[in-house]
Amino acid sequence: MNPLYFVGRPDGRSALLAALFAAPWLVCFAWGWLARRWLWVAFGAAALLFPLSIALVQVPIQGAVGAVTLSLLGPAGVGRYLLLAGAPAVAMSGIVQEGAKLLVTLLALRGLGARSDRRAGLAVGAAAGAGYGAMEAFWVFNLIFAAGWSWATVQLLGPAGLTGFFERLYAVPFHTAAAALAAYGYASGRPWRFLLLAAGLHSALNYGALLASAGVFGLPAMEAWGVVITALTVGLALWLRFRSPRS
Repeated sequence: MNPLYFVGRPDGRSALLAALFAAPWLVCFAWGWLARRWLWVAFGAAALLFPLSIALVQVPIQGAVGAVTLSLLGPAGVGRYLLLAGAPAVAMSGIVQEGAKLLVTLLALRGLGARSDRRAGLAVGAAAGAGYGAMEAFWVFNLIFAAGWSWATVQLLGPAGLTGFFERLYAVPFHTAAAALAAYGYASGRPWRFLLLAAGLHSALNYGALLASAGVFGLPAMEAWGVVITALTVGLALWLRFRSPRS
């Protein structure tokens, strides 16, 4: 799949909004490290990795998993057991995206010479997560504006016309905090435990969309699900940040 699909037609408004959505969380988690060049390398590299990881890794894996599931259950079985049949593909999204962010973080921590510094891990991980989330937001906003969104859309659709913007309000901090968790685990010598935690939280967040597709959730419940998972992830990452010893 062409990675440029996950960038969209660039719009200046999208770039501004993506930066505004990411900046507060980057400052929150990386305060004291913002002057470090490697932190910004992590931010930029993760942003570039977003379309590549989705198009070249996540989509092909999910396609293969979906094909196997379809061959085993058939179309009727997939529809009947959607919550179970769709779970592997949802899990892949968490594993691929958190793995991509952690890879960028590891390289940046090596550049900093701070592979065992928990605070550095949290800061650099948050930068990678913010870059990844900002690029995802940039793509989503590009799609929204390319579709002709305006305030007339909101007047016509009501709150549903703002759903794409609202979702980025929690998706960007989620990306930031989840990547910070995985990086903290690496810096503290427990990489797999925290990577699986971040990937699990990511998969749980995305599972809300599957619950909505199955008719279990309506739109308000799906968004509430996302907010709750994000609050748990951000809260845990902030707790680890403030309890970690200063280098």
